[in-house]
Amino acid sequence: MSQQMEVQEIKSRVLKTEPILWKNLKFIQDDNFKEWIDKGDKKLVNSLLKYQFVDPFKVWEHGGEIYCLDGKHRTLDLQKLIAFGANVPEKLPATFLDCSSMEEAAELVLVYSSAYARITQQGLFDFADKFNLDLPELDTLSLPGFDDYALMELFNPIDSEMLPSKTKIADDFVMVPFSILDSRSGEWLTRKRQWLNLGFNSQESREDVELIAKSGQSTQIYELRNQMRELLKREPTWDEILDKAKEKGFHVFEGASIFDPVLCELMYRWFCVPEGKILDPFAGGSVRGIVAGMLDFDYHGIDLREDQVEANVRQAQEMNVEAEWYCSDSDKVLDEVAFPDTDFIFSCPPYAYLEKYSDDPDDLSNMSYEDFLVKYRSIIEKSVRDLKDDSFACFVVGDIRDKADGTYKNFVSDTIAAFQDAGMKLYNEMILINAIGSMAIRLKRQFNNGRKCGKIHQNVLVFYKGNPKNIKEKFGELKLEIDLDNVLSQPNIAL
Repeated sequence: MSQQMEVQEIKSRVLKTEPILWKNLKFIQDDNFKEWIDKGDKKLVNSLLKYQFVDPFKVWEHGGEIYCLDGKHRTLDLQKLIAFGANVPEKLPATFLDCSSMEEAAELVLVYSSAYARITQQGLFDFADKFNLDLPELDTLSLPGFDDYALMELFNPIDSEMLPSKTKIADDFVMVPFSILDSRSGEWLTRKRQWLNLGFNSQESREDVELIAKSGQSTQIYELRNQMRELLKREPTWDEILDKAKEKGFHVFEGASIFDPVLCELMYRWFCVPEGKILDPFAGGSVRGIVAGMLDFDYHGIDLREDQVEANVRQAQEMNVEAEWYCSDSDKVLDEVAFPDTDFIFSCPPYAYLEKYSDDPDDLSNMSYEDFLVKYRSIIEKSVRDLKDDSFACFVVGDIRDKADGTYKNFVSDTIAAFQDAGMKLYNEMILINAIGSMAIRLKRQFNNGRKCGKIHQNVLVFYKGNPKNIKEKFGELKLEIDLDNVLSQPNIAL
């Protein structure tokens, strides 16, 4: 060890172990605190039947009541077994622990993890709030499904004056336009939480290959999904996919992700005129449209998948936001429906064949990379055709590896070339740093097997159509509500 550990006395907190009337146990966590995973309910019942009751409840006696700190799901399944005729003793052993307060007991509830159920995001938030726990400070905990950044995002404190509202979000502007955008920073996470508190349904917002369905998963899980689709002759649910992935021993990143609303806000604010018309030829989930509507932009998104478009429309209606989606192939829509006087193009295109979205032959994910590029370039050309002169376009992209030899396809450069051939020039390139997430688990294997570095960034490419000398007059000045002197005084870590 590089530093000498301070030696401290280890004391036993176990007071006694004795039989208790387990049906009288009280619980300090709410019902939504955990959810079953990987058929955990059935597995726990089978475990009780096969191995009997071998692990005492962990309990705390306080105010004449006995609180269960570990074993709530066992009590539920024991009740279930009784209902089916099983003979369960009225008393079962419990280990009594010494706790100085309800808050300390609540911390122990988090310490005891379950192999059959996991803590839900809302359950963790409510639990920490109920007992005034500062989760990011509990660095000794290892909570399945919650890495350091997930905890930061969930519990980063927000001043009461910064609570979300359409007026507040529309009026202020809090990021500095550097070429590195760090979505892991406290400032970014605070802003993101403001947006998410408005009520986005992440389960209905299916985005690019790194932000899809329940979470950002490794490519082997996407490949598994395609294999299951072929074997089942139908679209497998994400629960089925993740269950099968766990059976195969794949790492599954537990959590929910959506396209970053902070990135949407910045791009709209920085590169579109107020109340301008936005065209999104690869719409995906609802986030880009809802953020645009919340900021009073005129959003028009196109997506091939009917279920996705229906989910987007439903979400916009629930949030009372105006945004428009078209369900069809973008290449055809841009021929049939004109979007004249578009003020800004903003999209996150599919990463070619990396993730198969549907069986539709018009779906870009079903094409070879060469055929994909032909259609991709056509969609970009038609989108740029409807864009006003002296206007910007922005695509969020990332490179993809060739299936045969693992080398990069140079998708970023192909995107730049497509816009240049359509009449636009590359004006800004920013790097969006994403949370490490499941990459920390996959990194060792992929680097040792092929020296592939862990990719935790995306390229934010901004193009301009027209004469750059007109930018200042057309777009004016933006109010940056941030202490630039303080930012500039920070050490340059790149030196």
